[in-house]
Amino acid sequence: MLEFLLAVLSLIIWSSIFVFYFRDSIFSWLDNRFGKDTVLPPLDDKAADRAEPTFSAPNTQQPESSEPVKEA
Repeated sequence: MLEFLLAVLSLIIWSSIFVFYFRDSIFSWLDNRFGKDTVLPPLDDKAADRAEPTFSAPNTQQPESSEPVKEA
């Protein structure tokens, strides 16, 4: 049991030394990885008309029925 405790203690100490020594690099990587992205400028009207929506439902057509459509 003592050997297990010493192994866990040494892992904690070595990992804390590693994090303390490389903390600037680690924090800059975490900020780059999980930080907020910059907001893109708004599109002008012509570009908004040409842009295709990225996440849109596909153009689905209604299936043609065998019965004619009744108009009132």
